This record gives sequence, structure tokens and C-alpha cells, in this order.
Amino acid sequence: MRKAGKAVAFLLGLLSMSLFTGEKHANAAGNATMLPDTAIKVDYEYEEMEVTGGQNTVIYYTDSVNAVSWESAKVGADGKAVFDISWVKPGLTTRIYLKGDKDTLVTARYIEAQEKLTAEFVGDISAADVVDIEEWKRVYDNYTNFSGETGYILFFLKQGGAETAFFDVDRIEWKKGADGNWQPFDRLDLGQMNAKGTTLYFRIKAVNDEDTADGMSGKRYSSDAKIFLQRTAVAPTVNVNNAAMSLALRNGMEYSLNDKDWFLIPTYSKSATGNDISIPVVDFDVLPKTNRRVTTVAVQLVLGVESNRKIDASLITDYPGKYQYETNEAGDITGIYVYVRVAASEHKSASKTEKVLVPFSVADPDVENDITLVYQNTKSGTSGVMITNNTTEKNGVNYQYAVVENPDNLTAEELSELKWSTLKAGKTVKIGSTKALTGQYFIFRVAAESKQELPSSYEKYPYQILYDKVTYAAISNTSLYPGGVITAVTGNNAISGEITYTWERSATATGTYTKIASGTGYANSKYTIKESDIGYYIRVVISNTSVTGEKASVTSKCSGKIVKDPTAPTPSPTPGPTPAP
Repeated sequence: MRKAGKAVAFLLGLLSMSLFTGEKHANAAGNATMLPDTAIKVDYEYEEMEVTGGQNTVIYYTDSVNAVSWESAKVGADGKAVFDISWVKPGLTTRIYLKGDKDTLVTARYIEAQEKLTAEFVGDISAADVVDIEEWKRVYDNYTNFSGETGYILFFLKQGGAETAFFDVDRIEWKKGADGNWQPFDRLDLGQMNAKGTTLYFRIKAVNDEDTADGMSGKRYSSDAKIFLQRTAVAPTVNVNNAAMSLALRNGMEYSLNDKDWFLIPTYSKSATGNDISIPVVDFDVLPKTNRRVTTVAVQLVLGVESNRKIDASLITDYPGKYQYETNEAGDITGIYVYVRVAASEHKSASKTEKVLVPFSVADPDVENDITLVYQNTKSGTSGVMITNNTTEKNGVNYQYAVVENPDNLTAEELSELKWSTLKAGKTVKIGSTKALTGQYFIFRVAAESKQELPSSYEKYPYQILYDKVTYAAISNTSLYPGGVITAVTGNNAISGEITYTWERSATATGTYTKIASGTGYANSKYTIKESDIGYYIRVVISNTSVTGEKASVTSKCSGKIVKDPTAPTPSPTPGPTPAP
């Protein structure tokens, strides 16, 4: 209040001085007693004030209404005095008092200040905590040196407690470090600044008096806004899991097939639970139902192809221009590149980019010829399935197999999460009924032999796992001579459809057997030995067809040799003619 009172007293003094000298001023043509506004020009860019002196030889100036001593500048041969105003405190509108050595009145001139400028770095405009995101996007459409890879600078004007966005970035200039040179905004390459990390200063350009409509209402530079840019993070390490056919991508990363269009692996809230979790909208569902933390993404999903599509050079020809790829010395395409980086966040630019090579798949499987599947034979019931890889160990193919519920609708993520087991060439493995569940399917693929290749696409075994097929055959008998009964015995599993019993005999246990009787149903599960069977071995072949159309046939071991009944009475010899007495 004291300072304000002095200012009022000073102005009243100026007014009384003006009234007192008014007559002299009017009668003194050409001898100004007060500097006119048109005689004062401010060069805000170079922070100088230029005064046309008129009859004055010295111009005095001060920023204090109660100044006792004044600074001075001589009027030059061109009739003008020029003095520095950079000492005026930035960010504040300041009044400069002027008078000439011939003047009797003081002229007051305002040095206008810009509002206070603040700056904020955001790695991703879409994640920025501002209400005018779309407007900022339109601003930066014209500045190619700013992107989701480099980040963005947002500017705000602060006046009192209010802060408003400042979109006219053409009026911004910048410098690197406190001692750098100020440069136009369009020369700022944020990618170069991110490379090593640095401190940047920004300000709104000055507006000179002569640039304004009335030639008198320019503005000083704004106060400096400072931001510190962190050094761009190193590229993430991302490997291809050949067995799972997946890439080690995790939440917060993004990938691209052309190093331009990026797909985000969505972030998640560590504090959220259950179904209340908030996840950004993406083009695909990569989030496992039971785990919100993404650590891997299937190769097929990354490449944007069907879940069981073979990964090979046909992708390049089928989708021209979609993929970047590697070729060998012969010019053959050997793999597809995927570009990976840690995505920009609100306060962090994207990391450097990792270039990951996805290799191609090996040869297609041939399940029909290479794989044999047999249900294990047991008397008490089927306990599992025997799978044989029929390819030879010398020139064979190693397979992998898995048991799935629905092989025709497996997603890429489901495929990448399957547990595959290996079945080497020429080998047989048993899969118990607790793993090979009824109603499910076996799927097979050719295994990759190195990290320079992926497994093949998979092929399903054509039939469901159904334990409704004949898997066991044996015989029991009451006697091994004519009139004796041989009974066919099969496993305890429920068998679908009609069961066929085919009875065969052979002169030797390991010889060639020929059919002697055949039929379906319980009545044909028993065979009564005939006199004509004496000297032969007998066996039974039990067969049926499953509900899926898969035929099954099992042969029992043979019986012992059929012989005459040892308990049958020896027939009496036929009496001959009675001798003559």
C-alpha cells in the first residue's frame, strides 16, 4: 500500500506540472516538453528501446516511479537514442519512465510481458492427461519430427491459477541447455534430443512494436519453460519360442510388421482384480482369461494369419507389401521380420526398436502314412492308446503330438499354450486313458530341429478318442475235442455297434488260418468243435465299428490242437461171419 501511495502522489505531481507548464508548451513550437508515444519503439527481439530524441540530446530512463538517479543514453547523429532493456525482470509487464534533457514532463511506457509458459513432455498424446488431445494431434500433424516414437512437447500458458493450452507452436523457439542458441521450433528434432538425453528450454518469441497493428503493442519473450528429456531406452530383448510358436512380448510393448504401424500389447492395472480391470481397446484379444499379465503372443497372431497357417514364403506372395523379410545368398526368402519396442507412455518416449526374425515352418505332416494309433489291449478294459511313428530312424521325421478337445477351432493363443510331447522316428509311446480322454482328439505336427525353423502346421488324427472299439480278444474252452465249446472273450469297455465274431482254423499254430464260421451277436461268440476240426488249431477275430466310423479288429491267440474225445467209448469191432461147426 505504501508503494501504491507514492505512485499516486507522483502521478498527481506530473499532472500539476503539466498544468503549470501548459502555456509554455503551447507557445514553444517545435520544442517538445514531453516525448510523444510515436517517438518510442521497442525492439523486443533484441530487447532494446529506441527513442527519437527531437530537441533532446540525452534520454533518461528508469523503472522506478520514485527514482532519484536515472540511467541515460545519448541521442546519436541519427536523432535516436537506443538503450538495453534486457535487465527488466522477465515474465512481468513493467513500466519504463522516460524524459529528455529538454523535457519538463515524464513519459511512461509499458514493456508488455507474455504470460508464463510451461512445457510438458508426453511420450504418447493419447495417454496425456489433457482434455484437448485431438487438437494437439492436429497441431503435430504438421511436425514430422514428432511421433509416438519420439514423444511430444505440450505447452501451456499460466496466468494466476489458471492454465490454458498454447497451440501456436510456430511462435515457440527452443535451445539445448542453458547456454544453447535459440532456434525456431520446426528445427527441433526430438529424436536426436532423445538419443542422449538433454535439457531443453522453450519460450514464446518476442513481438516487436513494428510488427503490431498500431506499431506500439509488442511483447517480450515469455519466461523460459524447461524440461529434461531422458535418454531413449535400449531396445527390449525379444526371443522367438520355437516350440510354442510365440514371441516373448509383454504388457506395455508394441510390435510392427513394417516399422510404421504399431500394435500395442495392452497394459493392465496391478491393483485391479476380477472383471473390474480396465484394458485399452486393441485389435485382438491377447489377454489370457485367467491371467491379465501378458508375457507371450503367438506368432500367427503377430503376423495376422489364421491360427494353423503354415509360416513360409507363401505369406509374402499372398500378402504383397505386408511383411519385411530376410533372404539368403541365393535370394530365397528365409524369414519374416517383426519390429518390437517398449511403447511410449504418458511421460516416456518409445524405446529403441528390436528387429526380430521369425523363421519358417518345416515340412507338412503326413499323419495318414506316418502315424499308427492302436488302443491298448487289456482284458479289464482299455487303459490307453499306443502311438507309433512309422518313419525310419535313419531318414525319419520327428513328430510332436497333443490331446485337444476341438482341433478345428484352436486359436493361435491356445496353440501357443499347448503342451506338446515328442514322438521320435521309429518309436512308439503309450498315452494313458487319464490323458487321452474319451471324446478328444490327437493332433500331430512335425517338430522343429533348430532355432532357425518353426514346427509345421498341425494335422488331426481323423478319429476321436473313443474307447468303444474292440481292443482285446481271447478264447476259453470246455474241451478241445468234438462237441466242446470255445467262447470268445473281449474287454470290459462298452463297445459300440454290432460285434462280429469270425472263427478260423489252421493245421499249424502259426500257419495260415481260414474262416470256418462268422456272425454277429452273442450266439456267434461261441463255437462248437466238430469232428472235421480234429487236427486243427482254432482262433477268433473279434471286430466292430465305432460311432465315428473307425473300424477295429483284434485276433485272439489260438487254441490247442483239436483231438478226439479221450472219454468216448471205443466202438466194438463189427462181428464177422460165424464159423461152420
